[in-house]
Amino acid sequence: IARLIYKWRKKELSRSQFILWLIIWLAAVVIIWLPDLTAYLAAKVGVGRGVDLVVYGAIIVAYYWLFRTLLRLEKIEKDITRLVQGIAERDDKKDNGTR
Repeated sequence: IARLIYKWRKKELSRSQFILWLIIWLAAVVIIWLPDLTAYLAAKVGVGRGVDLVVYGAIIVAYYWLFRTLLRLEKIEKDITRLVQGIAERDDKKDNGTR
């Protein structure tokens, strides 16, 4: 958490990134200090053990981040394609104007 605050003060993290990571780290601290809480939540959800609930949750979050990363990557690829096409059109107009 101290490292997170350090990175935020150096403006290496946006406010939303800071809040997201702070929530994740605080949740980790709560899970470590209160392991019975995860067992209680697991019983409410119908999962065998608290550790299983944490692992399932981590897998879901990892797949969600992977999905969002793939969406961002596709958007970046489209943006690069549009940018390159725009540059090519500009250069083509410039070349045709000098001939």
